[in-house]
Amino acid sequence: MLRANSKLRHTLGPARVDFLVHAAQAIERILPHVQVAPWRESVWAKPASVWTSPNRTAVRITLAIGRGEEATSRSLTAEVERRNLSILGGAARRTLDEREFDICRRISERISEVLGSPIVDGSDASIKAVRDAFDEYVIAQHIEAHYGLPPLSMDSIFMALHTLSEQSYENKALTFGCVVDSLQPSGGQGAQFPGDFLTLKKYKALSDGFHTAYYVSADGKILDFVDLDRFEKQGLTEKHHYPYWAEPIARSSRKGRCGVALSRQGDILVFDEGTLRFTYRYGRWHYWNHAHIVHLLRDLARTQHVPPKILGRVVGAIYRAALDVSFRRSGGLFVVLRNRKKLDQVVRSGEAIADAGRDKRDLEFDGVISKHPIQSLPRSVAVELAALDGALVFANSGHLLAYGAVLQPKKAGKLRGTEGSRTKAGIGASNYGLAIKVSSDGDITVYSKGKSFITM
Repeated sequence: MLRANSKLRHTLGPARVDFLVHAAQAIERILPHVQVAPWRESVWAKPASVWTSPNRTAVRITLAIGRGEEATSRSLTAEVERRNLSILGGAARRTLDEREFDICRRISERISEVLGSPIVDGSDASIKAVRDAFDEYVIAQHIEAHYGLPPLSMDSIFMALHTLSEQSYENKALTFGCVVDSLQPSGGQGAQFPGDFLTLKKYKALSDGFHTAYYVSADGKILDFVDLDRFEKQGLTEKHHYPYWAEPIARSSRKGRCGVALSRQGDILVFDEGTLRFTYRYGRWHYWNHAHIVHLLRDLARTQHVPPKILGRVVGAIYRAALDVSFRRSGGLFVVLRNRKKLDQVVRSGEAIADAGRDKRDLEFDGVISKHPIQSLPRSVAVELAALDGALVFANSGHLLAYGAVLQPKKAGKLRGTEGSRTKAGIGASNYGLAIKVSSDGDITVYSKGKSFITM
């Protein structure tokens, strides 16, 4: 980010340079579906985030280093845009949304605020503390502003959930859930959520986030303790994205409400408008732009013989199944072939549905399971199939061609020799179509043309 001989590097010192690099990389950590152009150093200017054009395909970010009146004050500028595809008219042309813009703006302002303060004795320790909490601070501030939540602090909720994730109740990891209603201020006095309640063990274990949750007002008062299955009955559609086990709290996160859940694996999930919007897993915050990811997958899997609308439904269903597998931590591999006639070049002999060499019992089950394209396959069934050793292989029409299949792609692609078997299979299979690998720790990696395209 900074040249080795940059005067700014010398002026800031090691701790502040480390903070600057880490904080600037937050853009791609939180928004993995965007790309940041190389940073350019220039004379000092006020921190800013502006659209570069009326169609809002990119944001120009300016970081202010120093206070302006000092000779050593400088600025860094870069542009942020969606990840590009070399497909004319593809998802690369789609615009950034207002929430992505706001996250970029808050990153710029926070960096400029920290690096605009004077250097004093002991500030290196303070810088490190700010560095370690940087992403969470940005996410909390964004959610509070989006819902108009103060005086309720999202940061306090996140801190409470981090603490709960390290504790147990009757030898089981704690789960937790709350629904914050931005349109319901209590106007009353009393205990404040979460701090005044979660100091007591019984309140820590009372909610599970899957079926029950605390219903909290915008000013941090508990309005009710609710059964999520009954709290909001209006159904969700395929435009909503969430792990299937989290559907009750996802349904509840509409009409000005925000749902927050802690899973047994220690993940924090934030829902709004019926959709999983933010997650914290393995120390990393992530903003989920599901619509854009599905468009990317559709364009990567594009073929002449399948209308984009149908292909969009196919990859959308596979993406939802990948989400389910990701948050279940069972791992899996999904492959969408561009040409089903290439199946024998990808799947080991005897592994494909209805293959003449298959066992009689396999053939009977093949006849049952092959009736359902991925678009109509129940999500819980797709998760169980994905959990089998091997891969799920689909035609680009959504029809299942193989399950629990060992892949032996003839075009293996460039391998380093250090990849796991699922990764090697995904890389090789992506030479014949689109491959989506879900690791056992939950990461989702998309492969195309023998290369990793994006990891979420």
